[in-house]
Amino acid sequence: MDSKGLSLKGSLPLLLLLVSNLLLCKSVASLPVCPSGAANCQVSLRDLFDRAVILSHYIHNLSSEMFNEFDKRYAQGKGFFTKTINSCHTSSLPTPDDKEQAQQTKVQPGVKENEVYSVWSGLPSLQMADEDTRLFAFYNLLHCLRRDSNKIDNYLKLLKCRLIYNNNC
Repeated sequence: MDSKGLSLKGSLPLLLLLVSNLLLCKSVASLPVCPSGAANCQVSLRDLFDRAVILSHYIHNLSSEMFNEFDKRYAQGKGFFTKTINSCHTSSLPTPDDKEQAQQTKVQPGVKENEVYSVWSGLPSLQMADEDTRLFAFYNLLHCLRRDSNKIDNYLKLLKCRLIYNNNC
């Protein structure tokens, strides 16, 4: 194996560690929900939605940044994008196709019994000896993270509009 392949192979675990650190720690300071640690404080639904929307937007921006950086450094000229269409493990989850469909969605809180969730099966690809297979697995993972974080960000904003502002946004 040449030195380029060896350094790239060694940098992938480092990249994964960096990605997790960016998502968890980058310029994030946790704020107490209740000031001064008050035991019986209450936070308004509007404040909770404001925090959730800010965090979801931040996470989507970070995931987009990570995807773009990975694409620029490792995926140029490899044709990965054409392979990623509908290849996210979350693609099978029913979600609205556009804003109009999302606005028609009924909001029903609670957990459904016997719900089937998609499982990501890409871990074996990250452990393959073939470099292009590993790079595509990372590319696909970051692509799906960006796609899903965008959906979550948009749906949270729509839900906030619906519940807090009575669809008057």
